Amino acid sequence: MLLTEKHQFNQCIRIDDTGCCIAQYKDLTLKSVFQPIFNADNAIIGMEALVRLVDLNGDPIPPNLYFQNDQITLADQLNVDRLSRAIHLRNFSMSQYRERLIFLNFLPISSERLAAEGIRSSLLMSRLKALQLDSRRVVVELVELTAFSPKSLASAAKHLNEEDFLIAIDDFGCKESSPERVAQVKPNILKLDRQLLVDYMGGNPQSLLSGIKLAKACNAKTVIEGVETAAQLEAMKALDIDFYQGYHLAMPQTLYPRLKLVS
Repeated sequence: MLLTEKHQFNQCIRIDDTGCCIAQYKDLTLKSVFQPIFNADNAIIGMEALVRLVDLNGDPIPPNLYFQNDQITLADQLNVDRLSRAIHLRNFSMSQYRERLIFLNFLPISSERLAAEGIRSSLLMSRLKALQLDSRRVVVELVELTAFSPKSLASAAKHLNEEDFLIAIDDFGCKESSPERVAQVKPNILKLDRQLLVDYMGGNPQSLLSGIKLAKACNAKTVIEGVETAAQLEAMKALDIDFYQGYHLAMPQTLYPRLKLVS
């Protein structure tokens, strides 16, 4: 069964001992961590929200394996996807970074369903209003998984843009995050997959340079993912890249509350 009503989400969400929002869904506990994204001057321009899934034994479950597991129903995947954003927004709204951008991962099907159901009347919009978060600071990251329909995904991105959300394509150069998807979606931000950085550092620059060129052609800002060394950061800063993300700069972190929670 899909979670569609506010009370259904609220039944799954609670505050832990640190004051952070977490969610319980079936045998899973969902928690938020956030990884900063920096500009060329090393200032934080936004935070990417990442979900951490833990089973009943306390063992972590990699989110990519959960969302790509054919044994898990689409309804369960959608519910976990939506619950993740619900706790991310609450935790972000209570943090010192609430005036910066928040990057939220969306399964392609989630964005398609959101647009089909009506963005203005959605729980997402009512949640943003309750938390006093501006949609112009919300970046919808479309992950590299397959969409049900490229046409409906493009339409969803258009509707989200019309409601002032920013659109990003995550992990460009990996799986479905391709030039074709860029052409269909027309993103505001292109996140370049870490493998392009690794290839560039290994003497194969073409894929990364092509990604940068494609972003510039569609007036999209660029984020290079997976910067793990000082040498990589120096090499990336020598290119025409806007923003930087990776363990060398900052690890994903829990954002402990600074503000009173708005339900």
